[in-house]
Amino acid sequence: MRRILLYSLLGIVGHLSAQPVALHPDNPHYLTFHGSPTLLITSAEHYGAVLNADFDYRTYLESLSAEGMNYTRIFSGSYVEIPGSFGIQSNVLAPAVGEYLAP
Repeated sequence: MRRILLYSLLGIVGHLSAQPVALHPDNPHYLTFHGSPTLLITSAEHYGAVLNADFDYRTYLESLSAEGMNYTRIFSGSYVEIPGSFGIQSNVLAPAVGEYLAP
């Protein structure tokens, strides 16, 4: 399950490829993916998507895709909150013991 999460978040949703997103050869202000001009579109990132094994990342990624978005930001460091921080109930940034994912 953790491997699926990593692959889903590292690539454009639904596409696993050895060929990365790259600068467009004719205009470096744009990107290409699989030989086509590409824009990376998202509404925001969800910190809990990459550190909490209890977070429903499939629904999150499917929702992004259904809305035409193809990108989510990934953080290479780790940031967690203590359960109950800021009075938030069910805080996805405060994973249960044993459910914290980090590189």
